[in-house]
Amino acid sequence: MSSVVVATLASAVALAAAACGNTSPAASKEVQGTLVIAGETVTVTKCRPDHGLSTYVVLENAKGAVRFEDKRMFWSSRDPEGTTQGHALDCTKLDRSWGGGVRLDNTAYWRGTLAFECKDGATPITGQLTLDCGNITPEERASLDQQRTDLRQQQAGSGSGSGSAR
Repeated sequence: MSSVVVATLASAVALAAAACGNTSPAASKEVQGTLVIAGETVTVTKCRPDHGLSTYVVLENAKGAVRFEDKRMFWSSRDPEGTTQGHALDCTKLDRSWGGGVRLDNTAYWRGTLAFECKDGATPITGQLTLDCGNITPEERASLDQQRTDLRQQQAGSGSGSGSAR
């Protein structure tokens, strides 16, 4: 079979798959959990960590982009790649635990959890997510683990009182 026929057959198969509705975007392998927008569970197609004044993470989906930055959630339905911050959401719950950083090559990584209940006007946007984004290296993972351990020890110590007995 000639390469022209093979290429034509491959194109026909791709068109047939598209016609059958098999065009749904693939879920990001870096995200676990659920994101719900206006009562509809949506698939996070890309988890993109980046940085400005601080490290942040953008969750791209078919309806737009949700962004966690500076202890707040943002939404943009007009910018599905989340290149702009979007507008702040009104959140009644925003639990987060995360760590991340910026590499020497200016790329970022972000690992953590986000549990949130927010609204864009009357539209609810909620999530219960675990993220591991930006191709975290073993060294970065070890550093994040150590930072988490140090923080937990610090938090445990602050609740036990301080001072010295003489």
